[in-house]
Amino acid sequence: MGLGAALGLGLNWAGVEGMVDASIVGNVATVGKEIGDLFLRLLQMLVVPLIVSSLITGVTGMGDLRTLGAIGGRAIGFYLTTSFVAIVTGIAVVNIIRPGEGAELAMLEEGAAAKPLLTDTPDSIAVVLWEQLESLIPKNPLAAATEGDMLPVIFFSLLIGVFIGIAEHREGSKDASIVRRFFSGLFDVMMQMTLFVVKFAPIGVFGFTLYAAAGKGPAAFRVLGWYVLTVFVALLIHAMVTLPFILRVRTGRSPLGYARQLLTALVTAFSTASSNGTLPLTMENVEKAGVRPQVASFVLPLGATINMDGTALYEAVAVLFIAQVYGIDLTMAQQGLIALTALLASIGAAGIPHAGMVMMVVVLNAVGLPTSAVALILAVDRILDMLRTTVNVWSDSIAAAVVDAGE
Repeated sequence: MGLGAALGLGLNWAGVEGMVDASIVGNVATVGKEIGDLFLRLLQMLVVPLIVSSLITGVTGMGDLRTLGAIGGRAIGFYLTTSFVAIVTGIAVVNIIRPGEGAELAMLEEGAAAKPLLTDTPDSIAVVLWEQLESLIPKNPLAAATEGDMLPVIFFSLLIGVFIGIAEHREGSKDASIVRRFFSGLFDVMMQMTLFVVKFAPIGVFGFTLYAAAGKGPAAFRVLGWYVLTVFVALLIHAMVTLPFILRVRTGRSPLGYARQLLTALVTAFSTASSNGTLPLTMENVEKAGVRPQVASFVLPLGATINMDGTALYEAVAVLFIAQVYGIDLTMAQQGLIALTALLASIGAAGIPHAGMVMMVVVLNAVGLPTSAVALILAVDRILDMLRTTVNVWSDSIAAAVVDAGE
């Protein structure tokens, strides 16, 4: 990012001062965008197989959903509730700070063509959400995947996972076990592919940063600064107000004392930006904090797959920020749709670095914004990935304590 910013800002200044021909600055900016677009295409390539395999593997890993019992019900209820509260917090903060206001639509070439969300739908939240829920059921799952309509794909994947579990555990089907192992293997392959692709993230960041800096100068980074501040404030509220309040009320534990016991896991989550990579340390720290091993061993792996408070918050904030940059004024109904989409997308976000960025493509597709809008936030994704992963692990750890206290 630093190299792209320095080179781009230098060219922008030289162009403004007349030291370099404007066409040269424009050509360099175009090259930067082309480099970034190649990385973006790699991310888009991963979306469908990563989501499908992640969701199916996560659901089948729970076992037969009808026999999960009280622990599973409480854990899933906690995860869905805190993720939704995180999204609402993010939406509230981004509406107060409004980091994208005043930015130029031309920050992306597609800016002028960005279409308002749900332009033909009524403003009633109930109507919009009902129509969105209705659209979750795909007439043709393959066609939905081909067209980039990811919410039906997510719903269909969840159904497959549920019925694989039912067939395998209730019917003893060997064929169902083969299908489960296939998707588990596919998920392993997709994780490796994702880790390979994100190795090129610095090149993609360089390209997009060069494009933004050369084309827009310092203005591009002022907008990003406000965006980073918005995400940080929203994550801070969720991590230091909402989650500690739940911990205190439901368990009677001291949030500060519990955080001290989780310090190693939280620092590791921040440095690696990986929920799955931190999982062994999280389990060890949580058990040392007094959570029973049988609870920790169930709740934490489940949380590393489906509990992504920080990721859900980030996706909602990012989409609203992008809409503000494009000058799109969203109604409450449209923001409710973003909340629902971010919640579903976060469930499919694998606990590996930059997976949230991959899921961002899903949310942008669902609400009608161009996926190339990811370029607006790609340059600062790594630091935000570290922050949101820390919040994810902190939420998982609190879930374990809450579920354990309820037993």
